[in-house]
Amino acid sequence: MKRMIPLVSVIVPTLNRPVELGQALASVAAQQGVDLAEVEVVVINDGGTSVESVIATARDWGLPVVAMNHPRRCGLPSARNTGLDLSRGRYVAFLDDDDVFLPRHLVTALAGLESGADGVATTCLVTDHRIDPDRPVREAVVWDVGFDPLLLEVCNLFPVHTAVFRRPATARLHPGLPAIEDWDFWLRLTREHGYRFSRIHQPTVVYHRVPQADSMIGAVAEEAPAMAEFSALVRRIWFQWPPTTARSARFRLYSGIMYWKVLGALATGAPPNPHYYLHSIQAIEHAWHEPQAEADLVDQLARTVRGEHAGDRHAA
Repeated sequence: MKRMIPLVSVIVPTLNRPVELGQALASVAAQQGVDLAEVEVVVINDGGTSVESVIATARDWGLPVVAMNHPRRCGLPSARNTGLDLSRGRYVAFLDDDDVFLPRHLVTALAGLESGADGVATTCLVTDHRIDPDRPVREAVVWDVGFDPLLLEVCNLFPVHTAVFRRPATARLHPGLPAIEDWDFWLRLTREHGYRFSRIHQPTVVYHRVPQADSMIGAVAEEAPAMAEFSALVRRIWFQWPPTTARSARFRLYSGIMYWKVLGALATGAPPNPHYYLHSIQAIEHAWHEPQAEADLVDQLARTVRGEHAGDRHAA
């Protein structure tokens, strides 16, 4: 019997986090307003320990799961690319194994796609502790930055698992990037494949920024060498995707200043605001849309790096 073509494929790379993977898959199984028969989950084990028992449990919940094991670790971009190659859905969503969807993520994003956009990005809640997606999230930083394809040339505007988008026929992530490969991918989709993204200002996913988690992104706010490596990676993306307007080029300078401010803080032994990036791009976005705010932008970036920006909190 021929399998039904799913509406959306959720691609979940995993590496040696079976407990967290189970929680991620449970958050997909708990989606409201969508028929799970129309959802395909593609789990890519990137050379880690077996997760067959976790996948078996997810199938018992009614999740259609396709699984693939890389014989050795290939990296997150390659794992996502394997997922894209295996996926059959009309749309694609990414979910890292240590993050979760809130119950109405897919139905909210799919409704947003009815406007004719090629992709949507929802609002993200960032927490420093693991949460149960079935319970109200009471303390989280709200990642809610508007989308503009020209501002995307300056900085990454949304976490990877907020996006649901039309499955690309050929576009894939750059396998050689150790981080921010999603930003490079959004630029490839918008600039080479004509994708149009829109934003949905509704929290539907949780990004766990747990201290001591093993990630380059977490290390950049704590270690000068990691920050220097990361800022070099940003310049690599800028070189790959030259600015298309003088305004984009000018605002890249502000993004560079942000990274220099973080390096300066680390050099003095004063840890920067752990949410410096989100607060900084909020300031950059504000100046992008409100020209009078640009005159104060450098000072504003210094304040956000020092943690003098309170940020937005979410209360259920």
